Amino acid sequence: MSHLERQDDILAILSNQKIASVSKLAETLYVSEATIRRDLIHMDNLGLIRRTHGGAMMTNNTAQESSFALREAENLTAKKTICSLAVQHITDHSVIYMDSSSTIMPIIPMLQRFHHLTVITHGIRTALLLANLENIDVFVAGGKVGNFSNSILGNSVIEFYEHINAEIALLSCSGINEKGDITDNSIEHAKIKRTIINKSSQVFMLVDHTKFDHTMMNTTFKLKDVDYLITDQTPSDHYLSIIDASNCKLIKP
Repeated sequence: MSHLERQDDILAILSNQKIASVSKLAETLYVSEATIRRDLIHMDNLGLIRRTHGGAMMTNNTAQESSFALREAENLTAKKTICSLAVQHITDHSVIYMDSSSTIMPIIPMLQRFHHLTVITHGIRTALLLANLENIDVFVAGGKVGNFSNSILGNSVIEFYEHINAEIALLSCSGINEKGDITDNSIEHAKIKRTIINKSSQVFMLVDHTKFDHTMMNTTFKLKDVDYLITDQTPSDHYLSIIDASNCKLIKP
């Protein structure tokens, strides 16, 4: 397990339990207490957690401010499965768009295997974690920081992305409905993702099984705009038919 994977697991534990001791984290993750202490120092410096005497806790900034951390912890096993499938389609020296969703986050430690990658993102925590990897050049779009989120938003992000071409886009969404619509809660996220798919040679949509049969406020694009749909469970026959009709390739365990 890499230090990034371990720190993601620590964050997931703290998101659920709010507080944990160094000894308990070491026992749960099968590493030494010295290793856990080093992780906690690093995570505290990034503002992800707050160290306590003998352990760590989520910051005191209310549940809203840790909402992204909670989303990261949600369906974590499924997200890791999805990301492990997606990483098989990445090659050395690729230029990659990564959105700011929690679904994409587990792929970051998996990127250490490549010789060199360039990643463009509007995710704040995404960029911070990517910056820990020596084999990756990270470019971050500038703009307004979304409240209680991992995201930089606004027209400046779109303008920045309009000048960049990428081989691969790694995206997620809030919901996929029975019409094959890819939907999101945020208008701003929808606009950014539409720009990304227009500037990418291949679009990978990473969604766990809970995203199917959900329609959010904004239709971002459609399954026909996606090259690969990666999920952790086989969708229903209805969705299999839509995926096939959209000339989208399904990837699953």
